[in-house]
Amino acid sequence: MAVVAGDVTDPSTLPAALAGADAAICAASAAKGTLPAIVDDAGVGTLATAAKAAGLSRLVLVSSALVDPKNGWHPIRLLLNNMRPGKMMDAKFAGERRLAASGVPFTIIRPGGLTDGAGGVSALVVSQGDHGSPGRVSRADVARVCVAAALSPAAAGVTLELAADPKKLAAEGPALATLFDGLVKG
Repeated sequence: MAVVAGDVTDPSTLPAALAGADAAICAASAAKGTLPAIVDDAGVGTLATAAKAAGLSRLVLVSSALVDPKNGWHPIRLLLNNMRPGKMMDAKFAGERRLAASGVPFTIIRPGGLTDGAGGVSALVVSQGDHGSPGRVSRADVARVCVAAALSPAAAGVTLELAADPKKLAAEGPALATLFDGLVKG
C-alpha cells in the first residue's frame, strides 16, 4: 500500500495519484481560506470522476455525522455549518451525493466527534440514517475502518455513522472483518 498525494481541486493531479491504485481514501476537507463547496462538494465529485476513470474498486470518503439536512437544527450541525463561510456540512452532504451518483464503487464513513486517542481500544459502534450525533471516535479508529472499507466487499455502496463506546473494550465490539455485515446499501 502506498500513500500518494493528489489535489481534489486540481483534476490534473488525480490521474497520476490514482495510477495503479485499487482503492482510494478521501479525507479532504476545506481548510481556512478555502470554501467547502470547492473541496467537500466539487472536489469530491472531481475525485469520483477520476476514480471511475482509473477503474478503482472502491473510493472511501470520510465525511461527517450530522451532514444530512434533516439535522439542520442540531446544535453541532448548526455550529459546523456556520462557523466559517461556505456551509461546510451542506457541502459535505452535496459531495456525498456526487460520489453516490458517480458510478464509482464507494463507502461513505461519517464519524462522530474526532479524538486523538489510540485506535483499537474501545468497541466501535456503527449506525445508519444520520439520526443525531453518534458520539466520539478516535482518528486512528476512523483510519482503521477506512482501510477495512476499502478491502471489504460488504462495504460497497454503504453509508454509515461511526463512533466508539468508551464503556466497552474493542474485543467486546464487532471485529473489523465483520463491521459492514448486514448494513443497508445507500
